[in-house]
Formats: sequence, C-alpha cells, structure tokens
Amino acid sequence: MIAMQWNIIKILLIIVASIVLMSAFIFFINVRPFRNYDPDTPDRYGIVYEEVTFNTTDKITIHAWILKPEKSNGTVIVGHGYPFNKGNILSVAKFLYPEYTLLFYDHRYFGQSSGSVTSVGANEPKDVEAAVKFVRRRYGKEENIALYGFSLSAAAVLMAKTEVDAIIADSPYSDLDSMVKHMYWIFGPFKYPFVKVTSLLSRIFFGVYPCDVSPTLAVKDIKVPILLIHGEKDMQIPVKHSQAIKASNPDIELWVVEGVRHGQAHADVQEEYEKRVNAFLKKNMK
Repeated sequence: MIAMQWNIIKILLIIVASIVLMSAFIFFINVRPFRNYDPDTPDRYGIVYEEVTFNTTDKITIHAWILKPEKSNGTVIVGHGYPFNKGNILSVAKFLYPEYTLLFYDHRYFGQSSGSVTSVGANEPKDVEAAVKFVRRRYGKEENIALYGFSLSAAAVLMAKTEVDAIIADSPYSDLDSMVKHMYWIFGPFKYPFVKVTSLLSRIFFGVYPCDVSPTLAVKDIKVPILLIHGEKDMQIPVKHSQAIKASNPDIELWVVEGVRHGQAHADVQEEYEKRVNAFLKKNMK
C-alpha cells in the first residue's frame, strides 16, 4: 500500500514538474522570440526621414523614424506587431504621408530599440507614452497627435496613459489573459494549469498578472475617439477581442472586415481601408 501511494506521489510530482517546465519554456520563448527584422526604410519610397531615439520611464531606448513633410495636419505615431519592427509596417501606414507627420517606432526588444525581453503588452504602453512625450517636446504641446497600432502595438496604444486626439487599433487583443488561454488551446480543458503557471511567471518577471494587462479595461471610460479594425477570419487574435473592447465603451467605432485574416485588412481591402482611416483622422485631428 505504501509503495503504491509513493508511486502515485511520484507520478503527480512528474506531472506537476512537466507542467511547470513546459510553461516556463513557452513563457521564455514568447518573451524572447525570434525577431523578424524587415529592412524596409522610407528612402525606398523617396521619402526623406530622420532617425531619432528617446527613453522610456523604465530606461529603455526607443529607436524611431520621423517622416516630416513641409506642412502637416498633425503627427501620427505608428507601432508595429509582434515579433516585427517598424520597417514591417512602413508599407501599410505610409499612405498617411505627406498629410501627416509620421513617427514609426520600434517597441522594446524589437528592431533597433533596447531591452532584453518583450513583455507582450505589460510594459509596451510606456514605449507609446515616451513617443508622445518626444513629439510634444519637438513640436509643442498643441500638436495634434494620433496613435496607430497593429496587433501588439494596437493593444499598447489603447493602454497608454497619455493625452492624444485619436487612436486607431488594428487587430488588438482584449486582455493578455485571454491570449494566454488561446495560446494553450491545444490542451483543451487541461490548459488551465499551464495558464496558472504562466500567469505566475508574468507576475514574477513583469509585476502584473495577464488579466491586468487589459485594453478593455483601459478604454472603458476613455473619451478619446477610437477606431478598431479587425479581420473577421482572424485566427491569431479572434475578432471577439475587438468586440469585447467595443462592448466596454459604446462610443468606440468598430469595423469588422469580412473574410480577412490577422493584420491583412489593408492588403485585402486597401482602398476602403485607407478611405476609412483618412476619414477618421480628418474628423478628429483638428
């Protein structure tokens, strides 16, 4: 009997250890992913630009480009997705130039910015806040500013604690806890131990639980005009994420793009996409 009990204990210990080790492995490859570096630069399109850097409140150096026309209607700060860099989103957002000054930045860890890890949204709003402060210092406190994010940066711009005139978020997640659960979907009903361990690791390394990293909660009472764009066929971040954000604040505008997958709205319906974004900015960048 004692031998059987000991065998059961050993089996349980092996299961627990396996869950912890696998969760830790997945956690670390997600906060230190392979960085997809797109070499695209503005000069490829004949656009003159300036390379600049600025620091976040937690001492991360953010690398950015400024595309400054002779005359503009304000500045649009543009962020990229995970695990890419600012060059990856240049071809999508450059349609806003030269009507607007554009600032493309690399999130911490990615591209040319510093940082040993990505926090997948826990600390990335600080990168956005630093970009806004930089623009205010350079162009003055009265400068009209819009935030324009994709995927990871879409969530970051929604959570940034800063005053701007408008926010466009293309394919954001509603909260990081939902993304963690989505990541472990393959385990079905047995995913929850992995989710709990990942949540604990997030608390240890970033000081927050994934459930606290929530664009949905961040925009609940916000008065800034927001446009959400989400592909109806998005499998990476399902459209229900933007629908949850919209449900938290009825004033938010949501465009669900039929038949479109993650981050492909501009590629698939370019004319309509650019028309909607331009109209939204023209209405709110006054």
